[in-house]
Amino acid sequence: MVMKYFLLLLFIVGCTNSPSGAFETNTTIFYIDGKFHEDIPEEHIFKTWGYRIEDAIGTEHTYRTKVDIPHLRIGHKWCTIHRQLEKIKAHITPKGDGYFYYVSRAKRG
Repeated sequence: MVMKYFLLLLFIVGCTNSPSGAFETNTTIFYIDGKFHEDIPEEHIFKTWGYRIEDAIGTEHTYRTKVDIPHLRIGHKWCTIHRQLEKIKAHITPKGDGYFYYVSRAKRG
């Protein structure tokens, strides 16, 4: 008698608790140029999207041409990730070894 209820419960609930009913793992592996990679290689990012920068809040942006904007100047470039024109403002780091970039959407008009 108990076995019937157990089988009925097992049939209704199932063996796994994932929505697809399969055993799922949380691994992401990329297959690029005939090889498996855990992260996308930097040379593939450069070849596909261009030069990459990270703005002050941590968002990545890529541009076809190198970002060469002096301190406290503003430049406009087309972002290949977000596919829109962006306004980039450069600030030198306190140590003087690089730049912080503040990126916003460029208003057209």
